[in-house]
Amino acid sequence: MKISGTGIPPVSGSNEPIKPVRDGRSGGEGTNQVPADGVELSSLSRALAQLSVMNDVREDLIQRVIQQLDQGDYLDGDKLRTAVLKMLNGG
Repeated sequence: MKISGTGIPPVSGSNEPIKPVRDGRSGGEGTNQVPADGVELSSLSRALAQLSVMNDVREDLIQRVIQQLDQGDYLDGDKLRTAVLKMLNGG
């Protein structure tokens, strides 16, 4: 099958390998070292990473409370009293 009319111009030039660029960030005079790639994380990405860790902790707490509710062990007099007082005090 022949494909024509791609709209992409042909590549021209020599067949020599590409030489590394020296930009002053790595290596000394006469070296062929290429600077290493790097990654900078934004403050938002760091905050999201922390939230994902916190989410695991909260999920564990939720599962523990659900299990206690199913077993009838969650609600006792102290917890009920605290909840009622919080509701009456608006907090």
